[in-house]
Amino acid sequence: MPDPIPPSDVDAEQALLGSIMIAPYLFEDLVTIVRAEYFYRNSHRWIWEAMNHLLESEQQIDHVTLCNALNTSGKLKEIGGPAYITGLLNATPTSMHAESYAKIVREKAFKRKALEVATNLAQNAIQDKPLSDALQQMEEFFVSSSALSGVTERMVMTAEKLCLSEMGELTWILKDWIMAGGINLIAGMPAAGKSFLALDLAIGMASSGLAWDNRPVTQGKVLYHFLDGSYRGMRSRVLKLCHSRGIQPPANLIFDFSPLNLKVTSEVLALRQRIHRLDASVVIFDVMAKFMPGADENSVAEISPMMNTLREIANQIGTTFILIHHLNKGGNPDLSYRVRGSSDILGSVDTAIVVTHENQHSAHSMRTIIPQKVRESLPPAQLQFQIESTEESIALRFSETNASELVRVPGQVELIFADILEYLQSLPEQEFKKNELISALQINSSARTIDRAFSKLNNDPRIRVTKRGSFNTYQWEEDTPATPFP
Repeated sequence: MPDPIPPSDVDAEQALLGSIMIAPYLFEDLVTIVRAEYFYRNSHRWIWEAMNHLLESEQQIDHVTLCNALNTSGKLKEIGGPAYITGLLNATPTSMHAESYAKIVREKAFKRKALEVATNLAQNAIQDKPLSDALQQMEEFFVSSSALSGVTERMVMTAEKLCLSEMGELTWILKDWIMAGGINLIAGMPAAGKSFLALDLAIGMASSGLAWDNRPVTQGKVLYHFLDGSYRGMRSRVLKLCHSRGIQPPANLIFDFSPLNLKVTSEVLALRQRIHRLDASVVIFDVMAKFMPGADENSVAEISPMMNTLREIANQIGTTFILIHHLNKGGNPDLSYRVRGSSDILGSVDTAIVVTHENQHSAHSMRTIIPQKVRESLPPAQLQFQIESTEESIALRFSETNASELVRVPGQVELIFADILEYLQSLPEQEFKKNELISALQINSSARTIDRAFSKLNNDPRIRVTKRGSFNTYQWEEDTPATPFP
């Protein structure tokens, strides 16, 4: 009686390879689901390896390049020559179901591995051999099965192991400002200069190891995801910033102008694969909102999973993330530092920098960098800089901030108070109850903080407070002169 054929689906393997021949751009995502060793047929493994080689060498996957790669490795004749590659293409009518084919290939590989582990365990037991080797294989199988199902390995360790681990050492990309292996936020109003700060940092990391007025930064490869403008505009910025430094645009700074949704698991897996393949130590998202399309950035339920995903990647492979983000608008320039959206954004990051500027209508106005949050260190002193631009170059000129020039950072009570004032002023004909204002502005602070803000509101002459039974209503006084919010 012939031996039974191990779990496999050759048709699914052929359809998967044919789908990539039809739509080569799919390979970069599918490679996060399938590995070469998952294929049952050796010929299909060789084809997959050749495709991966083309991807890594930044070549297009097509009939000619694939046949050439297989011929170079000496495998083309063994798989059946160019005709077999053509057959894969002709036998696959559409690439729409490529992910489904990939999952079938992965599942069959999972079952073959399970069968192998179970067989080894049974043989060791029957032959009364030590189970150590088989148990080791079983442990490796469970790790690989987690990867097969798209679940990352859990980070669990004793306190002793944690404290002895070198990966736990606190390090900085830029001392006291950008934490290595963490999530860092640079926030500001439009044209505040936040992208220039991030770009200057990226160029410094990818070239000389100096940024922000010759401050030392860790050198490494930077992956810059940019969706906040055209690639032509970014090209101009890079050329001018590099010209002011007297250097060529660095090869270790890689830009990605493609859409990416950090809320979609498959796209996050593809991102993780790209980070690993490129050996990128820093990943920048400019601006953050563009990489979570359709998400409600005020919702903790939507923001928290995305921030947790970035944290998981940072913890497991040491990637440093820098998120460029916007601030809420406000009637007072002092309020423009606040991070827009859910409180979980600011709560999830390790460092947060706020960039303000004196005159948003002047390209050369003085900017101030405020350390809004530093989780593991004392906040550094504020910095100031100007953007000096000519037809050929752009340079960031930094200066020390005098004590008299420090930008005062308002507390949470002042933030809530200012928001309510702005909201009431925008709707002067309406009166609101306290709970209506809290709901409209999505205020998530503690009850004590909210009460203190409303206490200030009760004593403000610009607000008409009316008693309605057991509650107050609030309305903007139309005759109040237009004065800046405190």
